[in-house]
Amino acid sequence: MRPTSIFISYRRDDSAGYARAVYDELARRFGNEHVFMDVDDINAGQAFADVIQRAVGDSKLLLVLIGRRWLGEREGQPARIAEPGDFVRIEVAAALAHGLHVIPVLLDGTPMPTAAQLPDDLRALAGRNALELDNSRYAADIERLVAAVHEALGEVGATPPSRRRTPWIAGAVALFVVGVLGLFGWSRLATSRLPTAPGVGAPVAVRAAINGTWQATFEYDWPNSLYTERFVLGGEGGDLHGSASFLSVPRGVLEGVVEANALRFITRTKETGRAGDVVHRYRATLIGDELHFVLQTEDSSSSHVPVTFVARRR
Repeated sequence: MRPTSIFISYRRDDSAGYARAVYDELARRFGNEHVFMDVDDINAGQAFADVIQRAVGDSKLLLVLIGRRWLGEREGQPARIAEPGDFVRIEVAAALAHGLHVIPVLLDGTPMPTAAQLPDDLRALAGRNALELDNSRYAADIERLVAAVHEALGEVGATPPSRRRTPWIAGAVALFVVGVLGLFGWSRLATSRLPTAPGVGAPVAVRAAINGTWQATFEYDWPNSLYTERFVLGGEGGDLHGSASFLSVPRGVLEGVVEANALRFITRTKETGRAGDVVHRYRATLIGDELHFVLQTEDSSSSHVPVTFVARRR
């Protein structure tokens, strides 16, 4: 069991997509050794409840992702959260009992559960300040969540030193750029390319105007599958990060690269009952003020044809 700092608690049939997006973003910011999520951190054959208890005990912060089905309501039966053996209840109750910093994260306008809706060992959750995470403002909400995690963890969750920019480094870079511009002129610099290490996206001289929020309505490669998807893209140079929704649930952008007027990235989806993640590979070309996408979905149990669509800026 590796040491961890951030435990992500969620109900799979309620918020698995959001959980993956949050995990990917926190792992990128804090390092995956500091983030625990069941599908990535519990090996086959391990006792689920025992691993959960140890992971909670090793954590400093528990994020509770709460969507519309978080209580596990069932027709004619008590909600799943009322069952002593419910894993979501076990996770949150253990965190509260251990005195962890617990942050509820309300998804897409879900109201905070009241104390009356919760079993006795979870009622303290109703009194915790909650954050919101909404697909329509995902980029801003995830930044607020990351800031709250930083505050809760202190130095443990600090961004790795290699990603920090100290004032003297920023000043030195600025002086270097001014010198280059003076010697060679802007037009010459704008058409140059800089070498990069293998596996790193090549920085572009003039980054294509792809940063921002994009939206597309299209059908996937199965019947009755018309969805509106949002793409929140950011970064600088050849780097690309942000989120891309799949079936209207945002996923974190991984392996994002920008080259000239084109971009590429992947997202991942965990589907119940399947071994491994479903991988979604996106490629797009900026034409005017439109992103022309090709999406290829890959999984081990079925084949998918590429899907093409056009996203427009919002």
